[in-house]
Amino acid sequence: MNSTIIFGVLLFTMAIGWLEASIGLSTRTITEKQGRNVVLSCQFERLTDRDRVMWSKNGIVLSVNQEISGDKQKYEIIGKYDLIIKNIVGNDDGHYLCQNFDQRLSMTIILTVLTRPTKPELYQTNETLVEDNLAVFICSTQGGNPSPTYTWLINQIPINGSYFTVSSNTSELRLPLEKRFHNEQLICQVNNKALENPLSTSRTLNIQYKPEINLRHGQTLVTNLNLLVIENDRLTLDCQIQSNPSIIEPIAWLKNGVSMTGINSPSLTLQTIKRSDEGEYTCMTSNSIGRGQASVHIRVQYAPIIRLTGGGVISENKRLVLTCIVDAYPSIDSYEWYKNDEKLNISSLTSSYIIDKISKYDTGIYKCLAKNSLKYSNGSSIEKFDKTQTRVTVEYTPIVTSLTPILALDLFTLNIKLQCDIDSYPESTIIWTYNDRQIFNSNKYSIIKNKTSSYLIIQQLQSNFDYGFYSCNASNKLGKNSTTIQLRSKDIPETPTNVNITSLTYSSISLKWQPGFDGGWPQSYWVSLNNSLWKETNESQYTFINLKHSQTYNIIIRAQNRLGQSQNSASIQAQTKDVPITKEDLPQIEYSTIYYSEKILDYRLNNSSFISLKVPLCLRINIYNHSSICERIVTSSGVIKLDEQYLLNILNVSMCVDQYEDYCGQTRSVETKRELAFNWIFILIASIIIVFFLILLGLCIFCIIQNHKRRRNKNHDIITSSLKKPSPQHPIVIESTHSPHKLFSYSEQQLQSSFSKIAEIQKIDQFKDKQTNRLIVTTTTSTGTNGNFSSSTSGSSDPIISNPNSSSLSGSDQLTVTDFYPISTVTTNPNDLPLPSAQNDLLWSQSQYGSYGFPFYTTTNNMHEIISNKNHTKEDSAESGYSTPSKMNHQSKKTVYEVVV
Repeated sequence: MNSTIIFGVLLFTMAIGWLEASIGLSTRTITEKQGRNVVLSCQFERLTDRDRVMWSKNGIVLSVNQEISGDKQKYEIIGKYDLIIKNIVGNDDGHYLCQNFDQRLSMTIILTVLTRPTKPELYQTNETLVEDNLAVFICSTQGGNPSPTYTWLINQIPINGSYFTVSSNTSELRLPLEKRFHNEQLICQVNNKALENPLSTSRTLNIQYKPEINLRHGQTLVTNLNLLVIENDRLTLDCQIQSNPSIIEPIAWLKNGVSMTGINSPSLTLQTIKRSDEGEYTCMTSNSIGRGQASVHIRVQYAPIIRLTGGGVISENKRLVLTCIVDAYPSIDSYEWYKNDEKLNISSLTSSYIIDKISKYDTGIYKCLAKNSLKYSNGSSIEKFDKTQTRVTVEYTPIVTSLTPILALDLFTLNIKLQCDIDSYPESTIIWTYNDRQIFNSNKYSIIKNKTSSYLIIQQLQSNFDYGFYSCNASNKLGKNSTTIQLRSKDIPETPTNVNITSLTYSSISLKWQPGFDGGWPQSYWVSLNNSLWKETNESQYTFINLKHSQTYNIIIRAQNRLGQSQNSASIQAQTKDVPITKEDLPQIEYSTIYYSEKILDYRLNNSSFISLKVPLCLRINIYNHSSICERIVTSSGVIKLDEQYLLNILNVSMCVDQYEDYCGQTRSVETKRELAFNWIFILIASIIIVFFLILLGLCIFCIIQNHKRRRNKNHDIITSSLKKPSPQHPIVIESTHSPHKLFSYSEQQLQSSFSKIAEIQKIDQFKDKQTNRLIVTTTTSTGTNGNFSSSTSGSSDPIISNPNSSSLSGSDQLTVTDFYPISTVTTNPNDLPLPSAQNDLLWSQSQYGSYGFPFYTTTNNMHEIISNKNHTKEDSAESGYSTPSKMNHQSKKTVYEVVV
């Protein structure tokens, strides 16, 4: 204890002395959050282990060199006298001094500890929170370095800072209450640098408010003051109420401020909307805070209802006003007016139709149609309309006309009918006069009348006094009118009048005139050009063609009937148009091609010269034995569709002035291109291939037939040459039989079938006698050893006969052609040969077949006899019919086989 005191006194003495002479190097500031460790460093130059370094806080020594004089759990010296302060708290704030006694140096470090405030607490000063009142809320906290900041939020939305104040550890919020804050969270947050996240507290607001009412139409919330509905539809209004506290009165519905009795439910339904239902509808209720209501004005939309004024009977030249009076909501979008079901071309916005000076042609049925659009609450609309009509009848003075104002007849003509047509309203009174004297029904005159016509019938023209002017007079309450018909004798026609030019081109003049009276006979017209070229026509018009441009022509017209020509003639002067271009300036044709498959003429002109021209042009196509045609063109290149009859007769083309086909440029020949369609090419190729195969097939058949003939002729020549040789002395005759018996079986003989030599066996058929159907066979005299026979044949062309050893059947028990011929002698006439007994003859049966291609053999005595020239033994004649003779023991013995294919 004493030593500690002495140590402290010593340190104090040293510090006092050192302070008097030490030099301060620097002052540093360190800020750190509460609860962390902080390191304070002494940064002296040339610091050694012998230097004496002391740490102190606010004059209290904490350590000297490595020795801690304070709380050793709190402080620690590391490295070159660096001081560690562990788990700092707010009390660790202060000035820390590091002193080097040997160097008389010092360093000051100001430590600031950031401390956390406590969790805030939120208080409400108002007993209840009522809408539109001012509520006061207090939020408080303790501690914290630096002092905490406050933030107020409603449902995570910050409140404007003008609504709250902040003192040392408290914030006060003065909040105007609104209904929308009900059930929202009021949050108070505190924060400073020591906190990682702000500290907060909250409170649920319970705002009391009067009932809030919304009206809903179907699924749509009514937000406008007006609600459009359509007449005869169904309407339902739902009253949706929000209230805190609950309502204390039942729901009430009002129309135009008057309570609707008997309706207390949240829904109001109008089953069929009428126009009388239009008005303001209100839903109303209340609670302890106050009364709430919502209103909407229902506007009933309906289709137009039209009433048409004006019309009826009106006199000619009066003013007509037709007015469409419409009752509709919304207002009319458009009007339409019709006369006799034909739409009139007037503005769609006018509701009146006016005729300032009406005439008889305005008589008819007039119709007015009005449209409007009715809108639904979902934004769609429907168009509605109504229409009505009225009849307008115009009164007018009679209009009297005659189709034949002049009538030429011969004397003593019977039943002359004069007709006049009357158009009037009201109906007219008709009077016929002759030379201003009224005509009545008599033996000479008859008057017939209907609604629109009147007829004066003269029984007979008795004298020239009956010729003259007959008048048809019509009158009604509005006035009168008449027409005159001249009855005269037949004469030459009158001169045509009103000659007019109807068309002028570079090379043609067209004119038309008004015919005069024909004199009672059919008339025609003679038209002259410059009094030299006369043309006759039955029409009252004519066209001169092939004229020259810019030339003046005098045209004269006369009428003619069977009595002669008109006394005078009508004349007119006309000049053809001038061509504003020379032939040399016409565009050149660069190419022209006819495509037969498409039936078109493709052309192209010189584009530069074509564009500069303002004259209409045509492409003249000259056709063989036909008049040319000139097709108007508007582009420098294109195609012209041609008739099929002209395709093969086109000679050339040229460029001409339109309507002046003789004024043309140079002609150009036409190229032609014949294009075959794909299907025709395919058909052509297929046809060639088919014909080729047919020819090839015919050649093959011809070759097969020729080959077959050659083979038959060759076989015939071989046998013929064989028959011409000397005949044998003892021929063998084989006759037909019908008793089938096998000479031997295939299994006993064990011979291989030789189908390749069937043709050789078939040659035997050529040796049959045509009369007896017998096969004539000659035998030979042969000698051999051990069953081998030798023969010699000369003069035979048959390879089988000439070379018996080459046959596949030679040397075997099968029959070959050589077995039927003698080696030395051959007879050429089989009828001269002696025939043996029929019982000893071998019979050839072509109708019998053996198995595996071998024949059957039969005899009349059910046994086979082998016919031979020499050395017949008893053993041979006594053999079984099914035994096979052996060549080893019988040198001249042969067996005859029948092979049937």
